[in-house]
Amino acid sequence: MKLNLDKKHMDIGTPEYLWMRATMSISTGGADLAECLKIMESVNSSDDSWVNAWSKKGEELSEASKRHLNEQRNITARNKLLRASTYFRTAMMRCHAASKRADDLLTKSRECYIHALSYINTSVQFVKIPFGENLLPAYYYNSGKPDAPTLIGINGGDSTNEEMFNLLGFAAIERGWNCLVYEGPGQYTARQLNPDLHLMANWEAPNGAVVDWLIERPEVAKDKIALFGWSLSSNLAIRAAAIDKRISAVISNGLIVDVYEAFYGVWPGWLQRAKPEYFDFLFHLLEKINAQVRSITGVFYQMHGVHSPTEMIRAWKPFNVAAFADKLTCPVLFITGEAEYAEQSAGPLILSIGKFLNNIQTPAWFYEFNYEDGWAASHCQIGAQQDLQELVYNWLEKVLIHPETHKNQEVKLHDFSRVISYFGKMPEVKKILSEIRIQSFEI
Repeated sequence: MKLNLDKKHMDIGTPEYLWMRATMSISTGGADLAECLKIMESVNSSDDSWVNAWSKKGEELSEASKRHLNEQRNITARNKLLRASTYFRTAMMRCHAASKRADDLLTKSRECYIHALSYINTSVQFVKIPFGENLLPAYYYNSGKPDAPTLIGINGGDSTNEEMFNLLGFAAIERGWNCLVYEGPGQYTARQLNPDLHLMANWEAPNGAVVDWLIERPEVAKDKIALFGWSLSSNLAIRAAAIDKRISAVISNGLIVDVYEAFYGVWPGWLQRAKPEYFDFLFHLLEKINAQVRSITGVFYQMHGVHSPTEMIRAWKPFNVAAFADKLTCPVLFITGEAEYAEQSAGPLILSIGKFLNNIQTPAWFYEFNYEDGWAASHCQIGAQQDLQELVYNWLEKVLIHPETHKNQEVKLHDFSRVISYFGKMPEVKKILSEIRIQSFEI
């Protein structure tokens, strides 16, 4: 398949987006550019060709690692296992989410990663955190320093712990932070461990269990626990931080204020206007002809434990954090990319975000990646791992480690003119955004 990396392919679930997502782990040893390009030579428009090509390379690397381990070439074996983990996960992205093959690929991705960690000269552990009668899977890095700051990463709608630790964990190791990334109710490995535990809106409950586990550890500074959420967890992290005051700072990447509104709003008008009795039929038809839709919605059926499109969309209704804006008391960083709002259909979503930002009472910052920044402008900066890492950790250093550097400085308000330029015909959007008093932040 020929890749077209133009900005119009930055949308979630396109082949280009998924390919860029795999290559994002290159800097942490989780992928190789030449391998990722070579794999795409065997891919066509079918889901099967995608799954077969990526999983085949994962199998090759996994098998090769065994030979290198037998010959005590541990570093070589470790690197192959890290890449195999990414390729198995990438293959899974185009599998039917309820299939045995998807389940097997998830297991292989996790097992390769855990095996690789045993050959990394740092303290990274795969742990299971109690949540009631359930267990939440996580990777935890202990910096070994007393009272060190800790970053918690929450997975999004279709990410896994392995991808999240590549994103945040290795950067934490270099900076002397503790780092824990976890999957909560309804998410991939958590769903394997707890089949009856589905996605929940009251995310302060599972996140609270994670914080409970952390604060018992002597290396964790109780007043320096930060929370990072991207995509779906941009919503979950906001609610958890608003309710649990043990969170000292929160980062919301790709904020979705009302998931029901956002999810419903992306579908074509003819589908939105369909009578309920026709909606499921038309939605399933859309899934059959559109691989991008099929790969995303298949995961959401599993997360919610539902079977029909109508049930799935209704299940998103409680995921609305509009009422939590004025309940946030810790510093907040909002991150977005231009591709997130460049479509005119995003107007109502931008209005929701604007109202939310206007209601915040706590110190807040905003960072915007634009098309000039390349793929950093995509949803959650897929393809721009180091830009995102630098932004996240530099901001955390500012507000948690050296808070005196910003308390008395002149406030620089964020310029929303680029966003407004897309929605000039919607005066209510322009009015809301022009009133927001939120600070800019530079990497």
